[in-house]
Amino acid sequence: MFGERVARMRWRPGSGRLVTTMAVCFGLTVVITRLYLMAAGYPKIGGSTYHIAHALFGGLLLVIACLVMFLFAGRGSLTTAAALSGVGLGLFIDEVGKFITSDNDYFFPLAAPIIYLAFLLIVLVARYAARSRVRPPALVLAEVTEQVGMDVGGTIDAEQRNYLLNSLDRIDRSGFTPDTVALCDALATYLRTTHETAQPSRFARLRQAYRRAEDVILPQRVLAAVLITVLIGHAVWTLLRLVLAVIVLAGWHSPWAAVDHFLDVTQNHGWKALVGLGIAAVAELLVGVGCAVAAGAWMRGRADIGVRLGIWSNILSLTVVNVLASYFSQFLTVFTAIAEALLLWLLIRYRTRYCSV
Repeated sequence: MFGERVARMRWRPGSGRLVTTMAVCFGLTVVITRLYLMAAGYPKIGGSTYHIAHALFGGLLLVIACLVMFLFAGRGSLTTAAALSGVGLGLFIDEVGKFITSDNDYFFPLAAPIIYLAFLLIVLVARYAARSRVRPPALVLAEVTEQVGMDVGGTIDAEQRNYLLNSLDRIDRSGFTPDTVALCDALATYLRTTHETAQPSRFARLRQAYRRAEDVILPQRVLAAVLITVLIGHAVWTLLRLVLAVIVLAGWHSPWAAVDHFLDVTQNHGWKALVGLGIAAVAELLVGVGCAVAAGAWMRGRADIGVRLGIWSNILSLTVVNVLASYFSQFLTVFTAIAEALLLWLLIRYRTRYCSV
């Protein structure tokens, strides 16, 4: 019975958007929580007897997210649940250091890589869910019917209406029964008549305004110059991190205690951590060289190669270097990852707008 139910499970329409919302809320919650706690001196809720950890609030938000999905219908409830689950998961996993150590060490170095890996895993699920798939006609019709049913009695924006109509038009009806074909026609008629005056959503209007501003503020030549400069800066920054990693691996000691503490050579991370740092150093070398070569190829007129190398270099840094580097410096890694994610997004935007690959 359970196996049959699993076999009938299918991807929810818009699942990529929902998981992306969850991932963004998750990442922002962890960053904001850690920055707030650091700025506030790590306050405690509950006084001297009790300590109400924010993981409890995270669990409560996860329960509320489930209740929203179970009790309410419509896309709005799903988006709300995705946001609440992201915030709840962020508050919960932020205290993972307490869960994996016998002394409840919130600052345990391994906590940051675990949090970072969890975030990457959710992002990968979001990207996988957003991929287009070849689906049977009956499944497409079932999804359109579900989407229309969620909006009965309400309004459908122009983008959703056009998406549903295009889905209906692309369905191969040759294998359908007459009743099923009639259902397709009825849905198309409903969308064309009942929602013939559908207006663009607020998000769509904002997206159009953004694209117009993007064309004015960042035309191709300006965006290319900015990205080449940032790639060069990223290469320099990565190579500086590589030098720092080599210094730590070599066990070099400075005459100044403050410098020794910054290099963290007195903390005795152990050989396993140093092996991880060595792997990160090799990856940093590849990232630095990749960004430098990407900038050089771009300046020689090979924008397609430059963009491709820049994208893969950033992906390598985000998925390998930062995971390992976060063990040693979680806050520096957070800001580096945010900057690299922004660079990756701009490179993908450039490829989408101007490149043929």
